[in-house]
Amino acid sequence: MSAVSAIEFGNKVSSIEGSSLELGPEDRALRQQLLDAIRFLHLSGVLTNGRSANASVRLTETPDHVLVTARGLPKDITEEDFGIVTLGGEFVRGKLGKGVRSVIAMHTHAYKRPGVGSVIHTHSLNATAFAVAHKPIPLHYEPLLTRGQTVPIPVSPYGDRNSGGLVSALDGFLADHPETRSVLLANHGLLVFDETPEKAAQLAVTIDEAAGIFIRAQALGGSQPIQAK
Repeated sequence: MSAVSAIEFGNKVSSIEGSSLELGPEDRALRQQLLDAIRFLHLSGVLTNGRSANASVRLTETPDHVLVTARGLPKDITEEDFGIVTLGGEFVRGKLGKGVRSVIAMHTHAYKRPGVGSVIHTHSLNATAFAVAHKPIPLHYEPLLTRGQTVPIPVSPYGDRNSGGLVSALDGFLADHPETRSVLLANHGLLVFDETPEKAAQLAVTIDEAAGIFIRAQALGGSQPIQAK
């Protein structure tokens, strides 16, 4: 099976191994930014199951290529735990683990947005609670605005990950919501996209923080909109 066909049928292969992951100086710096962002996510407590999360960054030296994590976001992630794919989803080099097809497609659709330089997907508990409830996260928590999320976080229609339904639903949904920097994937998790790995990670943490606050606010009568003066 060729590398490209392994991408196409990623749910049927255990992993993809290619040539060594050689990067130029600018792209090595981007990889380090992504590693730092992943460590921040762990320190913030939003990666209760890092293996079910993933992250990527758009490369500078080859802008049509994306560096994506090969085996989720484990605490022991290293510089070699990445693969490179094109924005069309074709494997270039490095390595990529099982389930790569759906991971790549989620990310590459988000990179169609102008200014998107990094994408993070998590199953953080509070945000995912809203996703499984099919409830948008309201814009009632000021730090969301600080992080650039200027509209309520919408819930995309459900689609099965392995069949490609999740990706099919996501593509049109993102086009219909041009202002959001994040999406709740119905019955699945959270997808965040921003200019840099640091900004994407900070937004992912703030979203989960906001979701937890809103859940607790229900005991006090519910969260309230920000009153502009």
